[in-house]
Amino acid sequence: MAQRSVIGPTTYIKKDKQPFKYQWMRYFFTEDTSYSQRPIIELQRRAAWIAVAILFQASNEIPHVADVSALIPFFLLLGSFWALWMALRPAPKQVSEKSGRPQVRTWQRVVLILTFLVTIAGMFQFGRGLVECFSAPQFSNDGTSLDTNAAILLVQGRNPYSDSNIPELFRRFDINANWTTPLRQGQFADRLDYPSMSELQSILNTSLKSGDVPEFEAKVSYPALSFLTLVPFALFQNYNVLPFYMLSYLLIVILAWRAVKPELRPWVILLAIANVPMWASTIGGNLDIFYTLLLIVSWLKRDQRWISAIFFGLALATKQIAWYFVPFYLIMALQHYGWKEACYRLAIAGGIGLAINLPFIMWDYHSWFAGVMAPIADPMFPMGVGLITLSTSHLLPYFPTWVYTALELGGMLSTFVWYWRICRSRPEAAMLLAVLPLFLAWRSLSSYFYCVAFPTFILSAAQMKTARQYAFDYLRSRKQTGQLPSTVQV
Repeated sequence: MAQRSVIGPTTYIKKDKQPFKYQWMRYFFTEDTSYSQRPIIELQRRAAWIAVAILFQASNEIPHVADVSALIPFFLLLGSFWALWMALRPAPKQVSEKSGRPQVRTWQRVVLILTFLVTIAGMFQFGRGLVECFSAPQFSNDGTSLDTNAAILLVQGRNPYSDSNIPELFRRFDINANWTTPLRQGQFADRLDYPSMSELQSILNTSLKSGDVPEFEAKVSYPALSFLTLVPFALFQNYNVLPFYMLSYLLIVILAWRAVKPELRPWVILLAIANVPMWASTIGGNLDIFYTLLLIVSWLKRDQRWISAIFFGLALATKQIAWYFVPFYLIMALQHYGWKEACYRLAIAGGIGLAINLPFIMWDYHSWFAGVMAPIADPMFPMGVGLITLSTSHLLPYFPTWVYTALELGGMLSTFVWYWRICRSRPEAAMLLAVLPLFLAWRSLSSYFYCVAFPTFILSAAQMKTARQYAFDYLRSRKQTGQLPSTVQV
């Protein structure tokens, strides 16, 4: 009997074709999904969320975006905080049902494409910064002009904290009235709404003629290292200090490149170029770039007591916002190294910060104290992108300043508790949590938050777990959830 051959229908496995999937994306999202690559996959997931945060903040730099609605910057910053929180969260249990392997989501690919588009603006900002490095100095914020002027006064043998004044500043530099910090005194007394450009210019001209300018901040409002770093420019009488801030940003990128694994270096370059908010701070000569560099080194080298503490002390001697990091540095040192080590480190950092400022404290204590306390003590106008926006846009009335101070203190206590809980696994969260309470303050400038996203990625990528550590954590979590027998040794 002849055997009849039966040929069944051929079954074709349909490949799951994802939209926006291109070959060049493999440099940003690895195609190797083995367990040895899980740490890389996790950090690439975080990098995508960091990119989302940067995209939100970059949108805030679109010209006249606040003219459409004063609340747009408020929601953009909230969106960036949400994205950073998502980046700091543990990896979600999202795996493919068919392969059991993590898959790159469509939204991640879309974010990658959008971030590449934003690099156009970033490269423009970089080119603009290079050109302005060789141009006449332009200070778009009074902090840079006052610091540069302080360096000049010091070279002349004068006390920067007692001799700084607005008439001399305007004679020395070409400064727009809108680049100053008006105070609610003199002709601006008894008002809360920020003056218009025409009001600023008119009152400035009037006050300059009389020689008395109480309406504008004239104090050197930062600790001494803010202007000591600019003394070489004053010595050579080259008052364009932008190269110093450009170099600070370049050093941040170099640190990131050296700190992360080769698989993450494409993300370093992409985020560094697309980071329009940090480019804006850099070109504006914002001191935030320099103290952020010091903080990054301090957290990167946290296993080395002296290097970490010295750089943290330098940050404390640069700008007051670095003081917000003191409790977080204490918590980090305490949880990782113990009380004794934490006390040693704080003593070293505090000693360095004090030593740099001590000559000026001894020179004129009252002027130094009035200068560094000016951001708190002087009657500045309420402004910013935080909670105060609801009042400056007149959706809510202005509350007394103590209300905002109480909210800020409450926010600090909450972030201290939060950091205490996650510090062991997420020490980089300090970059966000330390400045987050400023969102509730009387003044919450956008520059306070622009130097958060990229440093968070750097510190996160630098402490990547080894494959063995990742496997250990994975097996331990399965044992805790009952997916492995309790007899299995982990």
